[in-house]
Amino acid sequence: MFQDFEQVRQFVDEHGIRAVDLKYCDLWGRWHHLTIPTSQFVPDMMVRGIGFDGSSVGLKSIKSGDMVMVPDLTTGFQDPFWDVPTLSFICTTLNADTHEIFANDPRNLAQQAEAYLQSTGIATQSRWGPEFEFYVFDSVSYENEMHRAGYCFNSKSAEWSSAAGT
Repeated sequence: MFQDFEQVRQFVDEHGIRAVDLKYCDLWGRWHHLTIPTSQFVPDMMVRGIGFDGSSVGLKSIKSGDMVMVPDLTTGFQDPFWDVPTLSFICTTLNADTHEIFANDPRNLAQQAEAYLQSTGIATQSRWGPEFEFYVFDSVSYENEMHRAGYCFNSKSAEWSSAAGT
């Protein structure tokens, strides 16, 4: 939506935006976010980013969990689900000490895969999306004892179930 910070600032002023929501995705595809007042959304953030603890969401170990997120201005949109007028951005996650792109961020992985496809001539663009699945179980049991642990589940629609309904 935006090409530079000045366009963002103009949009904020024209639309009475009061908060900026910064989002990133964890290794399991869950969104995490940090919301800040627009007064804290400054041009320097496009270079330095804003710090967060990657270990608290399983991205890194506690020992080296410091990370930063940098808003990708092209992803900006006014979020209609907030009571307060809010501008939302998806962020690029970086290692705090080196400022290098975090290799295991799902968004970064998709961008690297697309760059590879382009550089090898396999494709000029790619489309990425989630695979929605669900399972229906007729029964589930588990045990967790000192000397054994296990689980068992059954579903009439499973491949191993016979017509007799095992």
